[in-house]
Amino acid sequence: MKDVLGYQGKQVVITGAASGMGAAAAQLLVDVGAEVYALDISNVKVPVKMAIKTDMKDQASVDAAIGQLPKEIYALFNCAGVPHPPFSALDTVMINWVGARYLTDAMSPRISKGGGIASIASTAGMGWKGNLELVKEFLGVTGFAESRAWLEAHSDLNVDAYGFSKQCMIVYTMMQAGELAKREVRINCISPSPTETAFMDQLTKDFDRDLIKVFCPSNGRFADPAEMGEPLVLLNSKLASFVSGNNLPVDFGYCAQVWTQQRDNLLGI
Repeated sequence: MKDVLGYQGKQVVITGAASGMGAAAAQLLVDVGAEVYALDISNVKVPVKMAIKTDMKDQASVDAAIGQLPKEIYALFNCAGVPHPPFSALDTVMINWVGARYLTDAMSPRISKGGGIASIASTAGMGWKGNLELVKEFLGVTGFAESRAWLEAHSDLNVDAYGFSKQCMIVYTMMQAGELAKREVRINCISPSPTETAFMDQLTKDFDRDLIKVFCPSNGRFADPAEMGEPLVLLNSKLASFVSGNNLPVDFGYCAQVWTQQRDNLLGI
């Protein structure tokens, strides 16, 4: 079968394409014939159609990028993300969630029928049910300045800013599914287990890698970036044409073991 994923000649937008899961997804998209527009603050090495320097925590930068993107696209991939620490709690949520949400809201009307949105969340955000009221409160806040002010007023979130940013991504994905379905547009996210990326290198400057390995699946290893990029690309492909509103754990069964009480529920999932 030719073009089984349905990306040949399609215009797609991806953030965080300079490294890790985003780079893996971007390379796969190029390989299957997509016309890729990549947004990242760092240099993108994948041979994309256009790479646009973008600071996801800065509205003017995101607006400038949006102005350079096609008027119609097939898919959006939200892959940009940073750990806390070493990034500040505020910057972590602004990059991981506020910038991603702003870009998604702007690009959603440009997505053609049958297309989709696929984002990277995290197993660290799987405890969203226990924090749903606060997450929904923050989802009601739009705009960079307004979001920054809300976060500054909720400094208690600094303890787990990364997890909160991913809870927001998961809940937003679920809440947008119904409205987007009216236009035959899909939205999904994945929740990876620990993965060998530059992100992980930054995180383990402040944390012992053995502490992170507690959250690895029973195969005992960190995932490869491609093992996350591939399901992300699959979710926006025509092979998943009736799949929407899902948060897919990509964790080799870690969450399944927690849900069936075979492992301790360390993340409150």
